[in-house]
Amino acid sequence: MKIIYSELKKFLPDLSVEPQQLRDDLTMIGHFTNFFEKIDNEIVFDLDIKVNRGDCLGYYGLAKDLSVFYNLPLQNLSSTIDDLKSNYSLPIQVNTSNVKRVMAAKICHIKNSSSPQWLQTFLKCHASKSINTIVDLTNYIMFLYGIPNHAFDTSKSTDNLIWEMNSKFKEFTSLDGSKLTLNNDILMINNPNKSLSLSFWGGEACAIDLETTDIIVEVAIYDRTTVRQNSRQLKSVTEASIRLEKDLDPELIPTAFNHLVNLILENCGGQITSQIFDHYPQKIELPEIEFNPQKASLVSGIEIPTDFSLDCLARLGCQINNSLITPPSVRKDISIEADLIEEVVRFWGYQKIPLNQPLVFKELADITPKEIYLIESLKDKLVELGYDEVLTWPLVTTPVDEKTVITTQNSINSEAIYLRQSLIPSLVQQLDQYNRFKLPETQFFEIGKVFSKAGDDYVEKNALGIYHYNPAQLLENLQQLNLEAKIIDNNFAEIIIDNLSKPENYIPKINENNAFELTSQIITLDANLILETKEDPTKLIAKYSDIIGPKILWKLIITDIYQDPKTNKYRYTFQASYFNTDDKTAKVLHLKTFDLI
Repeated sequence: MKIIYSELKKFLPDLSVEPQQLRDDLTMIGHFTNFFEKIDNEIVFDLDIKVNRGDCLGYYGLAKDLSVFYNLPLQNLSSTIDDLKSNYSLPIQVNTSNVKRVMAAKICHIKNSSSPQWLQTFLKCHASKSINTIVDLTNYIMFLYGIPNHAFDTSKSTDNLIWEMNSKFKEFTSLDGSKLTLNNDILMINNPNKSLSLSFWGGEACAIDLETTDIIVEVAIYDRTTVRQNSRQLKSVTEASIRLEKDLDPELIPTAFNHLVNLILENCGGQITSQIFDHYPQKIELPEIEFNPQKASLVSGIEIPTDFSLDCLARLGCQINNSLITPPSVRKDISIEADLIEEVVRFWGYQKIPLNQPLVFKELADITPKEIYLIESLKDKLVELGYDEVLTWPLVTTPVDEKTVITTQNSINSEAIYLRQSLIPSLVQQLDQYNRFKLPETQFFEIGKVFSKAGDDYVEKNALGIYHYNPAQLLENLQQLNLEAKIIDNNFAEIIIDNLSKPENYIPKINENNAFELTSQIITLDANLILETKEDPTKLIAKYSDIIGPKILWKLIITDIYQDPKTNKYRYTFQASYFNTDDKTAKVLHLKTFDLI
């Protein structure tokens, strides 16, 4: 987006900020300014406008922001149209709901010409080509208010303009002679016999030239999704389409329309020969937002006076009714309290947030349920004890208790229609799968939801289901976790975590002194050990851990046990991780420990 300093000052006559300061201030209030340069003695700024600030794709929106920031009055450049002597009503039709608002009028007996120098310079600064006064004025108004508009030569278009979704035209020729193939989803302005204009691009069939004497001018806003889709379908992006894709303000159309008409009368003469056509089927509804003025200070971490917050929003054009704030229609990006807070903070000044001190914040109570901490702690501890975590499907084929079971509708599995009441049946199926793969000495757990009915209520609770091939070890592990559970079939156990009276009492304590200083990377090496007979893996790990020693051994595990069917010997695959040593020393020790030399 380009802006000319002198044009901006038309909206802000009292603006007296140096260009460098203006560049920095625009950036600080959210409109990042890349640079400024001189073009034909005009100072021109180059800005990046955020996608949700369609209002700032025109001078008017930027001037409103700066008027709040500098606390300057905003000049209204538009005035009402006084020369309305005709009773003629334009035969315009709007046959689509994709038109949010359109205003139009007919102006006759104009004298078109090359644009005056000020207008040519304006367009040059905006990297636009000057065509003639009428066309250039429509572009001028688009840049000024961010709302595109068109002018139709009525000797070519007739007065019978129709806003419609295309249903009969196969081709469209734009103002620059580009020929586009159309389909039925294109929003257009036509007459009964000719395609005249796209919503975002004027057409050759009604182009304004130096011989034009009678015109219809219109300013319109459309459904932005339709414009965007049309632009992408036709692979055509224009200054108008960029703006019409944004959420523009229909309430701003009369201001832009009046300004355009008065500029044409001033520069080209003529007179208005119709009534003003204004199609506005559904006025926009503005939200009422609950706002606490103190929130700006809480969010930013600095003290922002509440008086400033309310004054800032008032100068922005908000209506204030006690704690309810109604944003101005031009600010479609303001819809929740956080948006209002952002406005207050950015106009107070991001640069006022100190860099050399911590932000002030209010420490909030921890509202995380104690069960969540217990679940995370149990998972870590069970993995540490050698258990694998599994996740099973919450839908089952057979209920545990038909009186309390919850039956689902439209289940993705026509056989599994019940929500599980226990984790154990699913863990039994998991064990069957492990056995099919012949995995030895399995131990695993799952923490998940179980479901039931209690009268008319649906209840869901967190449960721990656990299996160990050795029931005595399972019982010992549960005691280590300070948990009591009924052992099912000697190998399974289940605990309803939500039924524990004080979950925090079951969270395993962390040994604060259990810390190591790593002075080098961890080195991991594998070793295969062939034994004549089957040995207890835990005793093998203890044996070789003692040989290596705790000062250098980070971790030792057995990753695989395999019996050779030909020799009947057992192969144990060890994985040893070493720390606080170098790679060469670790390898020598590893080879010696496992007799691999």
